[in-house]
Amino acid sequence: MTKIYMKPAKDGWPEFKQTNPVKVKVLNHPQMQEFNTDLERDIKHAGDRLEHTTAAKCYMTQWDMHEHYETFKILGNAVIGLAKTMPMATGTNDDGTPRQYGLRIEDFWSLIYTRGQITKAHNHWPHTWSFTYCVKGCENCAPLVFPDADGLEVKPQSGQLIVWPAWLYHEVPEQKCDHERIMAVGNLDVDWTETRKSVSEQRLTPPPKGSNDNEHR
Repeated sequence: MTKIYMKPAKDGWPEFKQTNPVKVKVLNHPQMQEFNTDLERDIKHAGDRLEHTTAAKCYMTQWDMHEHYETFKILGNAVIGLAKTMPMATGTNDDGTPRQYGLRIEDFWSLIYTRGQITKAHNHWPHTWSFTYCVKGCENCAPLVFPDADGLEVKPQSGQLIVWPAWLYHEVPEQKCDHERIMAVGNLDVDWTETRKSVSEQRLTPPPKGSNDNEHR
């Protein structure tokens, strides 16, 4: 695939190479199809607020969908649960006990791609984690691409949740399917009020299990 992103040269800046987690999980639930239908309804109710003025050259809702729609609140809790299973580092509290980093939704919006639309390469710094959830799409829809990871591509499918460090550049090439590609997208930040609690005061999130897990490192 021809890349549409080229990293700008920074004279005198060292270049670091390291592995980063990109977690891909398909959420399975008997009522998942109904939930996705409800998400699509809320996304279309919210309307196109940004009108192609961001890197996403497609339909884009407001940034705070989780504050207005119950479907986004529910999905946000699932995102936080997955992100807690993949901490970037370990830490300790003042008393020497392990620290469990709390997370919160900072931004939550949605995108609808129709044929010919793209999202230009960008990142979500200074946020901690970014994520996208596929409300509607198929494996022939435009993938999510990480150009700095040798062009790692993740093909969409309904119910698929992807979480990655927010500073990673990512892009979506041209949508070539005639049907809509609908995504719920957002950012997580550390909830420092929750993080300062002792690990014994928090419910630790166990790592997800199942054949649909797929982690790229």
